[in-house]
Amino acid sequence: MEITSFIVMDILERAKELEARGIDVVHMEVGEPDFPTPPEVIEAGIESLRHRLTAYTQSVGIPRLREAISCYYRDAYGLDVDPDRIILTPGSSPALLAAIRIFTEGGKVCGLPDPGYPCYKNMVRFLGGRFRSLPVDEDTGFKVLRHQLDGVDVLVINSPANPTGAVYSREELGDLLEEAQSRGVAVISDEIYHGITYSEPATSVLEFTQDAIVINGFSKFFLMTGWRLGWMVVPRRMVRLVQSIAQNLFICPPAAAQYAALACFREDVLAQLREKVEIYCKRRDFIVGALNDMGLEVRVTPQGAFYVYARVSRYTRDSFLFAKRALEEAHIGITPGVDFGENQTHLYVRFSYANTLDRLREGMDRLRDWLATL
Repeated sequence: MEITSFIVMDILERAKELEARGIDVVHMEVGEPDFPTPPEVIEAGIESLRHRLTAYTQSVGIPRLREAISCYYRDAYGLDVDPDRIILTPGSSPALLAAIRIFTEGGKVCGLPDPGYPCYKNMVRFLGGRFRSLPVDEDTGFKVLRHQLDGVDVLVINSPANPTGAVYSREELGDLLEEAQSRGVAVISDEIYHGITYSEPATSVLEFTQDAIVINGFSKFFLMTGWRLGWMVVPRRMVRLVQSIAQNLFICPPAAAQYAALACFREDVLAQLREKVEIYCKRRDFIVGALNDMGLEVRVTPQGAFYVYARVSRYTRDSFLFAKRALEEAHIGITPGVDFGENQTHLYVRFSYANTLDRLREGMDRLRDWLATL
């Protein structure tokens, strides 16, 4: 089976080995928020355990949480999403697997942005499907354009995007979806980084169509990575199908995580989460400026998520070797662009700024000193 490794995890594991030997590593490789889960959410999870709410829940998730997510769509997006269309999953990855399987049945081709989240292509491979890479670059702001849908049956959209931080404007997204609909192209929208944007809020595809499958979850904006809880919004005609998939493959989402997540939608908790986005923005501005000063060009400033995709062609044409040496010699964890596809990815690396400003400064200082030795 042709499943490639998730290089960022290989780098993280090597970084852990170095740390076990007493070497200090500045982590800018992992796409995980450095902020802890809000205390109110933790307490809600603990309370559920105290009340022994540890049994299987409904396969699609507890009704209270599905209703809370529906209200969130109304308040955050002005959208009316029926709770019956919301399916809770054990993290967003199972939701992506289910969506890809449903839409690629019968040999249909899945169009994936390149560079893009590396697990997309491996999920398609794992499911025995086919994919086509859709090159995105600086000239287009790392966004898929309508003419690229030739020969594509299914389109995966990721906005805000990993690894580039690109965010489709409402007009750009509407234009692309209009083309997809005219061609009969099914759409999977990975909206896991919604909530983490720096100018305009990210637009959901649900503003344009009810036929897409939308993926989201509690890991990024809601700071619940290890709780493993995601959700999907599916077309009404697919509810029973997805429920059957959930029953057979997932049984149900983690009970404690579901009860804890109810607290995410309290206004005081949402205010805390929005404050974290302001901190991300300050970090982004610092690291973009520092990288540009060093000649690691950031030609497209990220508008969302917590990544910077920087060009390293001034120093190398092998981003994998560059990242490996940065870890071994400067003790900085970064992710080579080749983890994210093949479209000029040997010329880029990804920096995650999900770390404190002090640690990012330390990382930039180390990077600057190391580059001077090359």
